[in-house]
Amino acid sequence: MEGMNRRSNWVMLGFALAFAAVLGLAAQAYFSRYAELSSANLELFIRGFGAQAAAVYFLAYLLSSPIPFLAPVLAATGGLLFGPVWGTLLAVLSATATSLVPFLISRRLGRAWVQAKLRGSRLEDMLQRANHGGFGFVLLLRLVPLMPWELQNYVAGVSAVPVPIYLLATLLGSAPLSIALVLLGAAAKDPASWQFLAALALTAVVLLAPILTVVYQNRRGKGVKAQ
Repeated sequence: MEGMNRRSNWVMLGFALAFAAVLGLAAQAYFSRYAELSSANLELFIRGFGAQAAAVYFLAYLLSSPIPFLAPVLAATGGLLFGPVWGTLLAVLSATATSLVPFLISRRLGRAWVQAKLRGSRLEDMLQRANHGGFGFVLLLRLVPLMPWELQNYVAGVSAVPVPIYLLATLLGSAPLSIALVLLGAAAKDPASWQFLAALALTAVVLLAPILTVVYQNRRGKGVKAQ
C-alpha cells in the first residue's frame, strides 16, 4: 500500500512538471512575439493557433487535472480566451473528460490504501453513501463544492461509482459553476463593467446557494428529530 501511495505521488509530480513545462513554453512563445501581456495581445496569440487553440486548452486542462485549485482558474481562462459560448462548451467538456485522470489514479493506484485509512472513521460513512448513492452522490459533490474539484475526483475514484454514471453526474453537476466562472473570465477584460459585476454575483450565488441549502436541510432535519 505504501508503494501504491508513492507511485501515485510520482504520477501527480509528473503531471505538475508537464503542466509547468507547457506554461513555460507558452510564455516563451508569447513574449517572443509581444512585449507586454494584455487582453488584445492574448487574443491575437490564441487566434494564431487557429483550430488548435481548443486542443491546447484541453491539454492544459488534462495536465492540470491532478493538481489542486487549478480547475476554476482554467474555467475562467476559457471565458477570457474563447468567449462565453465556446468558453463554456470547452470548459465543461474539458473538466468532465479530464476529471477521469485523478479519478482513475485514485481507483487504480490508491483505492485499497485510502479505504484502509478510512476504515473506522467518520469518512467511512461518506464512502458507504457514495457506494450506494452513485449518481446522486457525485452530483451533490459537484453542486456543493465543499472540497476542491481535484479532491472531489479522488474521493469519487475511491468509491464504487461506475465510470459512465460518474461522467454524467460530473457533466451535469459541474456545469453551473463552470458557466459562472467562464462568464466571469469573459467579462474580466473590463472589471468595471456591469457584466463583470453580474458574473461575480452569479459565481457567488452558484457557490453559496447549494451550501446554504444543505446546511438548512440538515438543521431542519435535526429539528424534526428533536420533536
